[in-house]
Amino acid sequence: MMRSRKSLSLGILLVLSLFISTCSSSLLKADNPLVKVNTDIPPTDILPTNPPTEIMTDAGPTQQAPDNEEERSQDMITVTLVYDNYPYQSGLGTDWGFSAFITYQDQNLLFDTGAKGNLLLQNMAALDIKPAQIQNVVLSHEHADHTGGMQSLVSAGADPKVYIPPSFSSEFKNYYSTKVDLIEVDPGMKIIERMYSLGEMQGPPPEQALVIDTPMGLVVITGCAHPGIEDIVLKAKQEFKEDIYLVLGGFHLGNATANEVNAIIKEFERIGVKYVAPCHCTGGETINIFRNAFGEDFIQVGVGKVIEIDI
Repeated sequence: MMRSRKSLSLGILLVLSLFISTCSSSLLKADNPLVKVNTDIPPTDILPTNPPTEIMTDAGPTQQAPDNEEERSQDMITVTLVYDNYPYQSGLGTDWGFSAFITYQDQNLLFDTGAKGNLLLQNMAALDIKPAQIQNVVLSHEHADHTGGMQSLVSAGADPKVYIPPSFSSEFKNYYSTKVDLIEVDPGMKIIERMYSLGEMQGPPPEQALVIDTPMGLVVITGCAHPGIEDIVLKAKQEFKEDIYLVLGGFHLGNATANEVNAIIKEFERIGVKYVAPCHCTGGETINIFRNAFGEDFIQVGVGKVIEIDI
């Protein structure tokens, strides 16, 4: 009799667990019903660390302990990863998706918004980033892991200009055009000082990347690089006629073979890429290949990573 009661109790707990999980999933989908779902979600495979802030200068990256961090210079571009499936700083949540908060002088933008609005806002709060201070949002492409946090961001008080590729769905445009200033990008469009859209490139899906102009060269930030990471980097160099200093973001190489990755690395070397910081959809094995190929010029990133680029 005792065993039967125990089995019954375990069965009830299992049913309740499944019910709660289903309800949570429904609430998550309700956060932004317009986003397109990306189901290709491999596991996180890099262990968390808590290293210092990295400062990029002409002499290369240097380290600065966050506990002794002074007020950042107005002559620095600061890139803070607020959403990623790879961990970096302890105390922040990880989840499949990508978002980076980028500042220069008194201007800022959020590149992509991750998948879950509640996690985006939690990580932003932990990093002392307030929704109301976000002036611009740049969305790389219309997948849920890059646009899913938009609704929560707006509901939390953000009133940004939102820059999207022209191919975004009419449903997305109709919904958000009543809530924010929605702007379709052209190649080379200036977002804020020193920061530009590369313009829509064909995927599928179509996607835009962010290009930051620095004295050391171009910083290219990608969401998923569906058009091909090497093609994005090459277009940035050709369009802006400058060397590539850093490529950061998702490289979309989780299913690539070692030979395919090595061919891309050779193309990076031919183009003249100095530093790489792959994350999100790049894939753990691919990240390790980049790490081995670039050595000291490889930058490990994940949620909470801060890169300061000296101008």
